[in-house]
Amino acid sequence: MPTGTPVADLARRLVAIDATNPSLVDGGAGERELAGVVADWLADRGLEVRVIGTDPARPSVLARRRGTGGGRTLLLAGHLDTVGGAGMREDAPAAVESGRISGRGAYDMAGGLAAAMVAVAAAPAELTGDVVLAFAADEEYGSLGMEELLAEVDSDASRPDRPERRPDGAVVLEPTDLEVTLAHRGFAWYRVEYEGLAAHGSQPELGVDAIDRALDGLIALRALGGQLAARPRHPLLGTGSVRVATIEGGTDAATVADRCVLVVERRTLPGEPDPGAELDRVLAPSSPARVVPLVSRPAMSAEADAAISRTVVAALEEVTGRPAVLRGDPWWTDAGLIQDAGIPVVLLGPAGGGAHADEEWVDIASLETLAAVLGRVIRGFCGGDPATRPSD
Repeated sequence: MPTGTPVADLARRLVAIDATNPSLVDGGAGERELAGVVADWLADRGLEVRVIGTDPARPSVLARRRGTGGGRTLLLAGHLDTVGGAGMREDAPAAVESGRISGRGAYDMAGGLAAAMVAVAAAPAELTGDVVLAFAADEEYGSLGMEELLAEVDSDASRPDRPERRPDGAVVLEPTDLEVTLAHRGFAWYRVEYEGLAAHGSQPELGVDAIDRALDGLIALRALGGQLAARPRHPLLGTGSVRVATIEGGTDAATVADRCVLVVERRTLPGEPDPGAELDRVLAPSSPARVVPLVSRPAMSAEADAAISRTVVAALEEVTGRPAVLRGDPWWTDAGLIQDAGIPVVLLGPAGGGAHADEEWVDIASLETLAAVLGRVIRGFCGGDPATRPSD
Protein backbone atom coordinates (compact mmCIF):
# COMPACT_ATOMS: atom_id res chain seq x y z
CA MET A 1 0.00 0.00 0.00
CA PRO A 2 1.50 3.38 -1.00
CA THR A 3 2.24 5.81 1.79
CA GLY A 4 1.41 8.82 -0.37
CA THR A 5 4.87 10.39 -0.63
CA PRO A 6 7.70 9.44 -2.99
CA VAL A 7 10.40 9.24 -0.33
CA ALA A 8 8.31 7.13 2.04
CA ASP A 9 7.19 4.81 -0.76
CA LEU A 10 10.80 4.33 -1.86
CA ALA A 11 11.98 3.77 1.70
CA ARG A 12 9.34 1.12 2.23
CA ARG A 13 10.35 -0.59 -1.00
CA LEU A 14 14.00 -0.68 0.08
CA VAL A 15 13.18 -1.95 3.57
CA ALA A 16 11.19 -4.83 2.10
CA ILE A 17 14.39 -6.23 0.52
CA ASP A 18 16.49 -8.46 2.74
CA ALA A 19 20.07 -7.16 2.73
CA THR A 20 21.39 -8.95 5.82
CA ASN A 21 25.19 -8.94 5.87
CA PRO A 22 26.35 -12.58 5.45
CA SER A 23 29.55 -11.80 7.34
CA LEU A 24 27.37 -11.27 10.40
CA VAL A 25 24.65 -13.87 9.85
CA ASP A 26 25.19 -17.27 8.25
CA GLY A 27 23.02 -17.41 5.16
CA GLY A 28 22.48 -13.65 5.09
CA ALA A 29 21.03 -12.49 1.78
CA GLY A 30 23.73 -9.90 1.10
CA GLU A 31 23.38 -6.68 -0.86
CA ARG A 32 22.98 -7.91 -4.43
CA GLU A 33 19.20 -7.59 -4.77
CA LEU A 34 19.05 -4.22 -3.03
CA ALA A 35 21.96 -2.88 -5.07
CA GLY A 36 20.16 -3.89 -8.25
CA VAL A 37 16.94 -2.12 -7.26
CA VAL A 38 18.81 1.05 -6.24
CA ALA A 39 20.90 1.04 -9.43
CA ASP A 40 17.86 0.57 -11.69
CA TRP A 41 15.90 3.31 -9.89
CA LEU A 42 18.73 5.80 -10.30
CA ALA A 43 19.46 4.84 -13.91
CA ASP A 44 15.78 5.32 -14.79
CA ARG A 45 16.14 8.91 -13.59
CA GLY A 46 19.12 9.72 -15.74
CA LEU A 47 22.07 9.11 -13.40
CA GLU A 48 25.23 7.41 -14.58
CA VAL A 49 25.30 4.22 -12.52
CA ARG A 50 27.89 1.55 -11.85
CA VAL A 51 27.59 -1.53 -9.68
CA ILE A 52 31.07 -2.30 -8.38
CA GLY A 53 32.85 -4.72 -6.08
CA THR A 54 35.20 -7.67 -6.21
CA ASP A 55 32.49 -10.01 -4.92
CA PRO A 56 29.50 -10.06 -7.30
CA ALA A 57 27.27 -11.22 -4.45
CA ARG A 58 28.28 -8.20 -2.32
CA PRO A 59 28.13 -5.18 -4.70
CA SER A 60 28.09 -1.46 -3.98
CA VAL A 61 26.46 1.26 -6.07
CA LEU A 62 28.28 4.33 -7.42
CA ALA A 63 26.11 6.85 -9.27
CA ARG A 64 26.74 10.33 -10.66
CA ARG A 65 24.26 13.10 -11.40
CA ARG A 66 26.35 15.23 -13.72
CA GLY A 67 26.13 19.02 -13.56
CA THR A 68 26.73 21.52 -16.32
CA GLY A 69 30.29 22.18 -15.14
CA GLY A 70 32.17 24.54 -12.86
CA GLY A 71 30.53 23.66 -9.56
CA ARG A 72 31.69 21.67 -6.59
CA THR A 73 31.14 17.91 -6.36
CA LEU A 74 29.07 16.57 -3.49
CA LEU A 75 29.25 13.00 -2.22
CA LEU A 76 26.18 11.48 -0.53
CA ALA A 77 27.17 8.22 1.14
CA GLY A 78 25.40 5.38 2.89
CA HIS A 79 25.34 1.62 3.22
CA LEU A 80 23.14 -1.09 1.79
CA ASP A 81 23.66 -3.89 4.31
CA THR A 82 21.77 -4.55 7.51
CA VAL A 83 22.43 -6.55 10.64
CA GLY A 84 20.40 -9.63 11.49
CA GLY A 85 17.52 -9.89 13.92
CA ALA A 86 13.76 -10.01 14.07
CA GLY A 87 13.13 -6.42 13.03
CA MET A 88 11.52 -7.48 9.74
CA ARG A 89 8.18 -8.97 10.74
CA GLU A 90 7.10 -11.92 8.63
CA ASP A 91 3.53 -10.64 8.27
CA ALA A 92 4.60 -7.10 7.29
CA PRO A 93 8.26 -6.82 6.25
CA ALA A 94 7.94 -3.05 5.76
CA ALA A 95 4.92 -2.10 7.85
CA VAL A 96 3.49 1.43 7.82
CA GLU A 97 1.60 2.61 10.87
CA SER A 98 1.37 5.67 13.10
CA GLY A 99 3.57 7.74 10.80
CA ARG A 100 6.36 5.15 10.85
CA ILE A 101 7.91 2.59 8.52
CA SER A 102 8.96 -0.44 10.52
CA GLY A 103 11.35 -3.19 9.49
CA ARG A 104 14.96 -4.22 9.53
CA GLY A 105 17.07 -1.42 8.04
CA ALA A 106 14.36 1.24 8.05
CA TYR A 107 16.33 3.51 10.39
CA ASP A 108 19.80 2.14 9.66
CA MET A 109 19.67 3.05 6.87
CA ALA A 110 17.17 2.59 4.04
CA GLY A 111 15.39 5.81 5.05
CA GLY A 112 18.52 7.88 4.51
CA LEU A 113 19.22 6.21 1.17
CA ALA A 114 15.68 6.89 -0.04
CA ALA A 115 15.85 10.57 0.98
CA ALA A 116 19.12 11.03 -0.89
CA MET A 117 17.83 9.25 -4.00
CA VAL A 118 14.69 11.36 -4.14
CA ALA A 119 16.64 14.58 -3.51
CA VAL A 120 19.13 13.86 -6.29
CA ALA A 121 16.39 12.90 -8.74
CA ALA A 122 14.70 16.24 -8.07
CA ALA A 123 17.87 18.35 -8.44
CA PRO A 124 17.49 21.26 -10.89
CA ALA A 125 18.76 20.99 -14.46
CA GLU A 126 20.97 24.05 -13.99
CA LEU A 127 23.05 22.38 -11.29
CA THR A 128 26.68 23.18 -12.08
CA GLY A 129 28.49 20.65 -9.90
CA ASP A 130 28.14 16.88 -9.82
CA VAL A 131 26.38 14.83 -7.14
CA VAL A 132 27.86 11.40 -6.47
CA LEU A 133 25.97 8.69 -4.60
CA ALA A 134 28.14 6.02 -2.96
CA PHE A 135 26.05 3.26 -1.37
CA ALA A 136 28.31 0.64 0.14
CA ALA A 137 28.16 -3.02 0.95
CA ASP A 138 29.55 -4.41 4.20
CA GLU A 139 29.52 -1.28 6.40
CA GLU A 140 28.14 -3.28 9.32
CA TYR A 141 31.16 -5.59 9.33
CA GLY A 142 34.37 -4.61 7.52
CA SER A 143 33.49 -1.54 5.40
CA LEU A 144 35.08 -3.19 2.36
CA GLY A 145 32.40 -1.65 0.15
CA MET A 146 33.28 1.93 1.06
CA GLU A 147 36.97 1.20 0.58
CA GLU A 148 36.18 -0.05 -2.94
CA LEU A 149 33.95 2.95 -3.67
CA LEU A 150 36.59 5.45 -2.57
CA ALA A 151 39.20 3.65 -4.65
CA GLU A 152 36.87 3.94 -7.64
CA VAL A 153 36.37 7.65 -6.98
CA ASP A 154 40.15 8.13 -6.91
CA SER A 155 40.45 6.13 -10.13
CA ASP A 156 37.86 8.38 -11.79
CA ALA A 157 39.82 11.45 -10.71
CA SER A 158 43.00 10.15 -12.34
CA ARG A 159 41.51 9.13 -15.69
CA PRO A 160 43.73 10.43 -18.50
CA ASP A 161 40.87 10.91 -20.96
CA ARG A 162 38.28 12.70 -18.78
CA PRO A 163 39.19 12.97 -15.12
CA GLU A 164 36.28 13.45 -12.73
CA ARG A 165 36.50 16.05 -9.99
CA ARG A 166 37.00 14.48 -6.57
CA PRO A 167 34.24 15.26 -4.07
CA ASP A 168 34.69 18.59 -2.32
CA GLY A 169 32.46 17.56 0.57
CA ALA A 170 30.35 14.65 1.73
CA VAL A 171 27.25 13.87 3.77
CA VAL A 172 26.93 10.41 5.31
CA LEU A 173 23.28 9.47 5.71
CA GLU A 174 23.50 7.49 8.94
CA PRO A 175 20.50 8.09 11.25
CA THR A 176 21.13 11.17 13.39
CA ASP A 177 17.53 12.18 14.24
CA LEU A 178 17.95 15.28 12.02
CA GLU A 179 20.93 16.48 14.06
CA VAL A 180 24.31 17.21 12.49
CA THR A 181 27.15 14.94 13.58
CA LEU A 182 30.49 16.72 13.36
CA ALA A 183 32.62 14.04 15.03
CA HIS A 184 32.67 10.39 15.97
CA ARG A 185 35.12 8.05 17.61
CA GLY A 186 37.38 5.61 15.84
CA PHE A 187 38.04 2.06 16.95
CA ALA A 188 40.68 -0.64 16.84
CA TRP A 189 40.49 -4.33 17.73
CA TYR A 190 43.44 -6.44 18.84
CA ARG A 191 44.04 -10.04 19.81
CA VAL A 192 46.34 -10.30 22.83
CA GLU A 193 47.90 -13.77 23.11
CA TYR A 194 49.51 -15.24 26.24
CA GLU A 195 51.49 -18.49 26.05
CA GLY A 196 52.02 -20.88 28.95
CA LEU A 197 52.98 -24.48 29.61
CA ALA A 198 50.40 -27.17 30.25
CA ALA A 199 50.68 -29.35 33.36
CA HIS A 200 48.41 -31.48 35.52
CA GLY A 201 46.28 -29.39 37.84
CA SER A 202 47.60 -31.30 40.84
CA GLN A 203 51.13 -30.07 40.05
CA PRO A 204 50.74 -26.50 38.82
CA GLU A 205 54.37 -25.76 39.69
CA LEU A 206 55.39 -27.90 36.70
CA GLY A 207 53.54 -25.65 34.26
CA VAL A 208 53.14 -21.99 33.38
CA ASP A 209 49.58 -20.69 33.73
CA ALA A 210 48.72 -18.54 30.70
CA ILE A 211 45.53 -17.34 32.39
CA ASP A 212 47.56 -16.06 35.34
CA ARG A 213 49.80 -14.24 32.89
CA ALA A 214 46.75 -12.71 31.24
CA LEU A 215 45.58 -11.46 34.63
CA ASP A 216 48.54 -9.09 34.70
CA GLY A 217 47.45 -7.79 31.32
CA LEU A 218 43.86 -7.31 32.48
CA ILE A 219 45.07 -5.23 35.41
CA ALA A 220 47.25 -3.14 33.08
CA LEU A 221 44.33 -2.57 30.72
CA ARG A 222 42.09 -1.51 33.59
CA ALA A 223 44.72 1.03 34.59
CA LEU A 224 44.86 2.30 30.99
CA GLY A 225 41.10 2.76 31.05
CA GLY A 226 41.44 4.97 34.11
CA GLN A 227 44.16 7.01 32.43
CA LEU A 228 42.00 7.53 29.33
CA ALA A 229 39.05 8.65 31.46
CA ALA A 230 41.29 11.22 33.20
CA ARG A 231 42.58 12.80 29.99
CA PRO A 232 41.18 16.09 28.63
CA ARG A 233 37.71 15.59 27.16
CA HIS A 234 36.89 16.15 23.51
CA PRO A 235 34.09 18.76 23.35
CA LEU A 236 31.76 16.41 21.43
CA LEU A 237 33.09 12.93 22.18
CA GLY A 238 34.29 12.90 25.74
CA THR A 239 37.21 10.52 26.26
CA GLY A 240 38.56 7.42 24.60
CA SER A 241 38.10 3.98 26.13
CA VAL A 242 39.53 0.49 26.28
CA ARG A 243 37.80 -2.74 27.19
CA VAL A 244 38.29 -6.48 26.99
CA ALA A 245 35.64 -7.91 24.69
CA THR A 246 36.34 -11.64 25.00
CA ILE A 247 38.57 -14.01 26.98
CA GLU A 248 39.38 -17.55 25.91
CA GLY A 249 41.77 -19.90 27.69
CA GLY A 250 42.24 -23.28 29.25
CA THR A 251 41.09 -26.73 28.19
CA ASP A 252 39.60 -28.37 31.28
CA ALA A 253 39.41 -28.11 35.05
CA ALA A 254 42.37 -30.43 35.65
CA THR A 255 44.93 -28.82 33.36
CA VAL A 256 47.08 -25.70 33.72
CA ALA A 257 46.18 -23.44 30.80
CA ASP A 258 48.88 -23.27 28.15
CA ARG A 259 47.16 -20.43 26.25
CA CYS A 260 44.91 -17.47 26.94
CA VAL A 261 43.66 -14.99 24.36
CA LEU A 262 42.00 -11.63 24.92
CA VAL A 263 40.22 -9.55 22.30
CA VAL A 264 40.63 -5.90 23.19
CA GLU A 265 38.68 -2.95 21.83
CA ARG A 266 40.11 0.57 21.92
CA ARG A 267 37.80 3.49 21.06
CA THR A 268 39.83 6.47 19.89
CA LEU A 269 39.47 10.24 19.57
CA PRO A 270 40.46 12.40 16.59
CA GLY A 271 44.19 13.00 16.57
CA GLU A 272 45.12 10.17 18.94
CA PRO A 273 48.26 8.19 18.02
CA ASP A 274 48.27 4.56 16.92
CA PRO A 275 46.58 2.58 19.73
CA GLY A 276 48.59 -0.53 18.86
CA ALA A 277 51.81 1.09 20.00
CA GLU A 278 50.00 2.20 23.15
CA LEU A 279 48.87 -1.35 23.93
CA ASP A 280 52.36 -2.70 23.35
CA ARG A 281 53.73 -0.15 25.80
CA VAL A 282 51.04 -0.74 28.43
CA LEU A 283 51.34 -4.52 28.34
CA ALA A 284 55.15 -4.66 28.16
CA PRO A 285 55.73 -4.49 31.97
CA SER A 286 53.28 -7.34 32.56
CA SER A 287 53.76 -10.95 31.53
CA PRO A 288 54.88 -11.44 27.89
CA ALA A 289 52.06 -10.96 25.40
CA ARG A 290 51.74 -10.92 21.62
CA VAL A 291 49.53 -8.09 20.37
CA VAL A 292 47.99 -8.85 16.96
CA PRO A 293 46.10 -6.07 15.12
CA LEU A 294 42.70 -7.16 13.78
CA VAL A 295 41.13 -4.00 12.37
CA SER A 296 41.59 -0.27 12.90
CA ARG A 297 39.36 2.57 11.75
CA PRO A 298 40.01 6.30 12.14
CA ALA A 299 37.97 8.77 14.16
CA MET A 300 36.23 11.62 12.34
CA SER A 301 36.09 15.32 13.18
CA ALA A 302 34.68 18.00 10.90
CA GLU A 303 35.44 21.71 11.00
CA ALA A 304 32.29 23.63 11.85
CA ASP A 305 33.26 26.39 9.41
CA ALA A 306 34.03 24.05 6.50
CA ALA A 307 31.88 24.65 3.43
CA ILE A 308 30.05 21.32 3.72
CA SER A 309 29.35 21.86 7.43
CA ARG A 310 27.99 25.36 6.89
CA THR A 311 25.90 24.26 3.91
CA VAL A 312 24.26 21.40 5.83
CA VAL A 313 23.59 23.49 8.93
CA ALA A 314 22.11 26.34 6.88
CA ALA A 315 19.89 23.99 4.89
CA LEU A 316 18.64 22.20 8.01
CA GLU A 317 17.80 25.47 9.76
CA GLU A 318 16.05 26.84 6.68
CA VAL A 319 13.84 23.78 6.28
CA THR A 320 13.02 23.21 9.96
CA GLY A 321 12.98 26.82 11.16
CA ARG A 322 15.02 25.79 14.23
CA PRO A 323 18.68 26.07 15.22
CA ALA A 324 20.61 22.99 14.17
CA VAL A 325 21.80 20.66 16.91
CA LEU A 326 25.51 19.82 16.52
CA ARG A 327 26.73 16.63 18.15
CA GLY A 328 29.35 13.90 18.35
CA ASP A 329 28.65 10.15 18.22
CA PRO A 330 30.41 7.39 20.18
CA TRP A 331 30.11 4.82 17.37
CA TRP A 332 32.01 4.57 14.09
CA THR A 333 30.76 5.06 10.53
CA ASP A 334 32.18 5.11 7.02
CA ALA A 335 32.63 8.87 7.48
CA GLY A 336 35.96 7.98 9.08
CA LEU A 337 37.17 6.45 5.81
CA ILE A 338 35.79 9.34 3.76
CA GLN A 339 37.60 11.93 5.86
CA ASP A 340 40.74 9.79 5.80
CA ALA A 341 40.52 10.01 2.00
CA GLY A 342 40.75 13.79 2.26
CA ILE A 343 37.06 14.62 1.79
CA PRO A 344 35.43 16.92 4.40
CA VAL A 345 32.37 15.13 5.76
CA VAL A 346 29.44 15.46 8.18
CA LEU A 347 26.57 13.12 9.06
CA LEU A 348 22.86 13.82 8.71
CA GLY A 349 20.05 11.29 8.74
CA PRO A 350 16.41 10.71 9.67
CA ALA A 351 14.68 10.24 13.02
CA GLY A 352 13.57 6.87 14.29
CA GLY A 353 14.73 4.12 16.59
CA GLY A 354 15.71 0.51 17.04
CA ALA A 355 19.00 0.41 15.12
CA HIS A 356 20.36 -3.14 15.55
CA ALA A 357 17.35 -3.94 17.77
CA ASP A 358 14.43 -6.30 17.18
CA GLU A 359 11.93 -3.50 16.47
CA GLU A 360 13.34 -0.91 14.06
CA TRP A 361 11.48 2.05 12.59
CA VAL A 362 11.94 5.37 10.84
CA ASP A 363 9.73 8.44 11.14
CA ILE A 364 8.09 9.29 7.80
CA ALA A 365 7.89 13.02 8.47
CA SER A 366 11.63 13.07 9.15
CA LEU A 367 12.25 11.44 5.77
CA GLU A 368 10.35 14.25 4.07
CA THR A 369 12.37 16.81 6.02
CA LEU A 370 15.64 15.06 5.23
CA ALA A 371 14.88 14.93 1.50
CA ALA A 372 14.08 18.66 1.54
CA VAL A 373 17.28 19.45 3.45
CA LEU A 374 19.39 17.37 1.10
CA GLY A 375 17.78 19.13 -1.86
CA ARG A 376 18.92 22.47 -0.46
CA VAL A 377 22.39 21.07 0.29
CA ILE A 378 22.69 19.88 -3.30
CA ARG A 379 21.64 23.25 -4.73
CA GLY A 380 23.75 25.25 -2.32
CA PHE A 381 26.92 23.18 -2.45
CA CYS A 382 26.93 22.27 -6.13
CA GLY A 383 25.99 25.67 -7.47
CA GLY A 384 22.40 25.29 -8.57
CA ASP A 385 21.20 27.93 -6.08
CA PRO A 386 23.75 30.76 -5.63
CA ALA A 387 21.72 32.29 -2.80
CA THR A 388 22.39 29.25 -0.61
CA ARG A 389 26.00 28.59 -1.61
CA PRO A 390 28.55 29.56 1.04
CA SER A 391 31.95 30.93 0.05
CA ASP A 392 34.88 28.48 0.14
